[in-house]
Amino acid sequence: MADNMLQHILRPIPDLNSLPQPKDRGERAKIIISNLEQHNQDVRASMLAEAREKLTAMRADEDTKMDDTPDVQNPAVADHSRFVANMNAPHTDGSRDPCLLHGAVPDADESITQAPVPTEVRVAQELLQRVDDYDRHARQTRDYYVTALERYQRNRSDPEPVQTNKAHVEPARDPRRRPT
Repeated sequence: MADNMLQHILRPIPDLNSLPQPKDRGERAKIIISNLEQHNQDVRASMLAEAREKLTAMRADEDTKMDDTPDVQNPAVADHSRFVANMNAPHTDGSRDPCLLHGAVPDADESITQAPVPTEVRVAQELLQRVDDYDRHARQTRDYYVTALERYQRNRSDPEPVQTNKAHVEPARDPRRRPT
């Protein structure tokens, strides 16, 4: 488990003395499962709140960076005249892509760069990964108690085994007793 998740998982425990005590193991397992589900929702809400704070801070940083930097002139505009000429050329049957001359692959223009991933998308991807990691971790614990509850309910619903081979021994004939 990642250390950055511990702040969300480790939470104060409420006072347990004021809570009613379960009557049997099945009820106790149900209470534990309910508490685990509530805790999972709290952890997810905490992770979401942290992601919102992080997004707000990142947006503020981007705003200050834009304000601090002097105006930078746009880089040289790439020459798109060949592209425009190819787009304006009439299409003939059997020809390939009208943007390419005779199937030639265009040269990569190094002045064109891929746009960076938006801040919101990066934060959302990180949040989804963390929530998925936590869900896998929490599922193990929840599944343990769900299995225990199912096992308890199955044992409670099974009728007690009937012993039909019980021998009936009369007290007078019991060899362990002395005759009276």
